[in-house]
Amino acid sequence: MTTKTTARLTTGATVNLTIQIRNLGSWAPDCPLHQVYSQAIAEAKHRVIKAFEGKNISFVGEPVVRAITTDMEKK
Repeated sequence: MTTKTTARLTTGATVNLTIQIRNLGSWAPDCPLHQVYSQAIAEAKHRVIKAFEGKNISFVGEPVVRAITTDMEKK
């Protein structure tokens, strides 16, 4: 008599997503760019944490920041 071996399996998944968060604030013209970058990253992370409060999330990789400057002087 042949006996079959059976296995009980469970499957899980992990997904890495790239998201873009806009309108993180505005900074004065004399604000150093390193401050813009660090504050923008902190605000973006705060918003994600708040949106997914209580969920099992973590930040993977380094954030990419693009600072956008606008010349407000009229010519």
